[in-house]
Amino acid sequence: MIQGRCPICGKRFEVEKLDDLPSFPFCTDRCRLVDLGRWIDGVYAIPGPSQPEPTAVPDAEEDDD
Repeated sequence: MIQGRCPICGKRFEVEKLDDLPSFPFCTDRCRLVDLGRWIDGVYAIPGPSQPEPTAVPDAEEDDD
């Protein structure tokens, strides 16, 4: 017996085997797609080292001789 709680809506579920819940660990395909959308929108992010701000490269001066 597999028991769990959907990480999106919090609904509890109980199934005999994982094949009985194809959207595991979510309770439905809707919750699975909500989670995917959050990743795509950048709501979830894995922190990494901060990147330095790019510096502007000054325009090359031309000789007008």
